[in-house]
Amino acid sequence: MSSDYREIPEAVSKMLLAPPEKALEAALERRLVRLRCRRGEEEVELYIFHGKDRDYLVFPRRFCTCKDLELNVIMRRAKGTCYHLVAYEIALARNSLRDVEVECEVLFNVALEVLLVQRSPTLQKILFAETGSKSLERNRFSVDSGS
Repeated sequence: MSSDYREIPEAVSKMLLAPPEKALEAALERRLVRLRCRRGEEEVELYIFHGKDRDYLVFPRRFCTCKDLELNVIMRRAKGTCYHLVAYEIALARNSLRDVEVECEVLFNVALEVLLVQRSPTLQKILFAETGSKSLERNRFSVDSGS
């Protein structure tokens, strides 16, 4: 690897001054997920960029498992960071991270799926169930409030 990974946090800060449209869009669409699990007193958090085609693990201001960071930031030194890290910072600042609490084994399975195949069917099911239940609540509310 030819790039100094320690330059990534500064690149994220610079890119936040004029964020790419894709980063803003991803943050607004709430595609950044914070999975949490508890085991006794210990809490574990995992950050995931849930893309349209792929998922990536995000280590805030440090690293992302996307190929763009690996190829264009670290190997080619063509740019300072990937937009996933910038989108995370925007979502954090706007309080638009999707917070999901799961069992620790589920969190571990999601991490493995993302690392091994860059897509987590488990995460998709969790997010779909979360969205579906909120839709049902909204529908129930609108029916109840109309009576």
